[in-house]
Amino acid sequence: MRTEQATSWSRAVIGSDRDVIDLASRVQAGVSMVVAGPRGSGRSYVLRAITAEVEKRGREVIIVRPASALRAVPFGALVATGHPALRHLSEGSPTRIEGVVVIDDVDALDPASARALAHAVAAGRATAVVGLRTARPRSRYRPDDADEVRRTFLDLWMDGFARRIDLSELTDDDARRMIALFPDADLLDVPTRAGLIWRADGSRTLLRQLVLEALRAARDGRDPLRAVRSVAPDSRLAVAVERHVAGFLRQDLECLAGVRRLAHLEFAVATRLFDPEAVGALLGSGLLHADSSAEQRLTANDLFALQAHRQLGDDVVDAIIDGAGRRMLAEADRWWSSTIAVAVSERWHRLGFDASGETAYDPALRARVALDAAREANDRGDPAHAAAHAARGLAAVDDPALHIETALARPDVVDPDGVVADGSARRRIARLQAYRAAAGMPLSTDAARISPEQAEADAQVERLLGEAARAGDRLDSAKASELAELAISIPGASPLGRLRALVTAGTMETLRGRWAVARTHYRDAQRLLDADPRPPGITTRDRLATLLSLLVGHQIAGADGTAAQHRLERELGPAAREGGSSELTVAGVAAAIAFAASGRPVQAYREVVSAMRRDPAAVGDSTAAMLRLDVAEELALAQRLEEARAILAHVDEDGPLIVRRSRLYVETTVLVAEARVAEARAAARAAADLSRGCTAAALRIRDLYRLVSLDIAVQDEIDELVQLAATTDLPLATNAVRRASARSVGADDARPVDELRLHALWSAPAAEAVIPAPAPAPAPVASPPPEELTAREREIALLANEGLTNRAIAARLFLSVRTVESHVYQARSKVGAPSRRELARIVAQGVVARPPDPQDADGNSRQG
Repeated sequence: MRTEQATSWSRAVIGSDRDVIDLASRVQAGVSMVVAGPRGSGRSYVLRAITAEVEKRGREVIIVRPASALRAVPFGALVATGHPALRHLSEGSPTRIEGVVVIDDVDALDPASARALAHAVAAGRATAVVGLRTARPRSRYRPDDADEVRRTFLDLWMDGFARRIDLSELTDDDARRMIALFPDADLLDVPTRAGLIWRADGSRTLLRQLVLEALRAARDGRDPLRAVRSVAPDSRLAVAVERHVAGFLRQDLECLAGVRRLAHLEFAVATRLFDPEAVGALLGSGLLHADSSAEQRLTANDLFALQAHRQLGDDVVDAIIDGAGRRMLAEADRWWSSTIAVAVSERWHRLGFDASGETAYDPALRARVALDAAREANDRGDPAHAAAHAARGLAAVDDPALHIETALARPDVVDPDGVVADGSARRRIARLQAYRAAAGMPLSTDAARISPEQAEADAQVERLLGEAARAGDRLDSAKASELAELAISIPGASPLGRLRALVTAGTMETLRGRWAVARTHYRDAQRLLDADPRPPGITTRDRLATLLSLLVGHQIAGADGTAAQHRLERELGPAAREGGSSELTVAGVAAAIAFAASGRPVQAYREVVSAMRRDPAAVGDSTAAMLRLDVAEELALAQRLEEARAILAHVDEDGPLIVRRSRLYVETTVLVAEARVAEARAAARAAADLSRGCTAAALRIRDLYRLVSLDIAVQDEIDELVQLAATTDLPLATNAVRRASARSVGADDARPVDELRLHALWSAPAAEAVIPAPAPAPAPVASPPPEELTAREREIALLANEGLTNRAIAARLFLSVRTVESHVYQARSKVGAPSRRELARIVAQGVVARPPDPQDADGNSRQG
């Protein structure tokens, strides 16, 4: 196992086509090597791994450790090893060196040692493996290849006496594979992995330290991403970051530290404040990230930006930020940055009215600064500072927009009827109303691009969607669909307003049972996202929320949502770079749905727990409860009852009707898994009573199928299930009728919980996907005496004979992969088949008799 892990590590470092075993074999055959790569590329690891593999094969390894103190001493490094062969080499003896000479970094080697070793390699009297450090992009420290020592070993390679291995920077796919190799890597949720990969900046050394730090935090119940943002100065991670940043140019450091303090600074503004070449190069290298907005708002890799701040010092960085504020205020009639305005307002707030110099500026300018700061504070959930900034602005100018921000700091004042449940939508409506009231007054850079007509249209859309959400909570999907369709039809709405209307309509139509209509709305939403790479007003969080709705819609319909899952994978990288806790929460919840729908409830549980710890308010209460219940359902189906019960405990029994019904639905599954069938029947009946007469056909079909599967459905309910299947086009509807018809009446109460699953599991993602694929199941270890196969075991074996994988069989039969694997194992044990393929062959050839018909008391096969 350790050898396999070492091989996997080496492939992630060197490349899929070359590994340590291959390199060690070549060294064993007498091939010398120059392993070249920048700091953090894994050069030292490769050298250590080659050393270990060569020693394992019984050959001696002679390690030369260059030192700065010995560089001026001729043959100092060779003599310091104390090895007789190297001492003879320093004396000019032509003796052959039987062992392999390994030098990690030749830059500190003295020229005499370098010449002597190179002569021996060229003469075929020595085999050497040396490490050669190369420069990272944008580094101000570039090794001088004209240096005698470096030139000596480069000439060995150029003349064909050594093979050169160049280690590239870490790719995202390699990074994901490396993370998966760490013990306890399953503790790290998907957004955390994406965040760690970005912060590693292509360095394997940094990735390793980041993962170790994140795992320590995860084991302690802390947020791993927050932990890596504030590491102890003397930790291994801090030292690795310090070394990584040591070669950065001064202009790079200033740009990184400045963008860290001015989070989401606009690209055009950044090129005013910092060296434009540095901004462009940092964007190209990935240390800066530009979001998809028209302004291309920037985010800095916080790990390196903090180190840049430390290197520059507080005084230098404070001067950069203060200078940016003074310049913007002086040129406010030509350009403006809300990000800088927030920094200015925070400085004024901190220093006070007299000391800050605020009074030197025009009152309208001061109000504009305060408005941006109040808006930003409200958006990040800090009402205290929002109110403080707004109050200071109102002292300068009586602005209706500032009054709105004051009111938003007290949510009970805005939207007293509670029509709009979503907090961000509520803020958006209130601000649009303020803009209308101001008759086009330039409240902010965002509002300046919104016409009064668009503001009115968006306000109408949000109110309709709020009413639709309330109708959906009452299981009145028909009414909710009508309201959402009306929202779509409102002319003049912004791209964001239309996107939200389309997604809501798609979800409500799915619940109503009109999957073809829902898919049309979902396709329109995707086209809206794809038509413009930077659709105005649509943020990363909005894109993630859209994908979350698509995933949920496919799960409700019982359709395969793998395509939406792949879209989610593409959005995780930008979310990790741009997002705060809100974006990462939505991303994590979406990943949880993808895992649950793919039959991986343990990973889904990890994602939902991690996500809700970050920002519980990022999704509405009703939505959060439904998402939790979806994960709890999969956990119960997989017999993970403790985790399922833990989720149920967090869902309010007195919530909206849709939540109460869904909680009973999941409670049914848990009770069946606990073999408490009588109580499960009572819970299923209670859930069905709540959905009776509703227009949420997708949920009603599930409830009716439960009644049938638990043998408590009356004829009217069976007829209703058949009627719903005939009048809806949901994929799960046909499956429900087919499986209900196949059930035998009066079945034993000790039924498998898997029989309650109605929806098919989604396809497994590719091995290199951002959302990692499950690990293979362990091979069975024992075989009981031969027995007769059950009907299910025989069915699975015949499907395996058709070439279906266990996951494909699970999807077709609506079972979990674990259950299929268990049936395969039991069947193999019964017939003595040494492999799954042999089991399939034996059953297909009729070597194993069919099981007796359960309705035939004599145990004979029925005649048709």
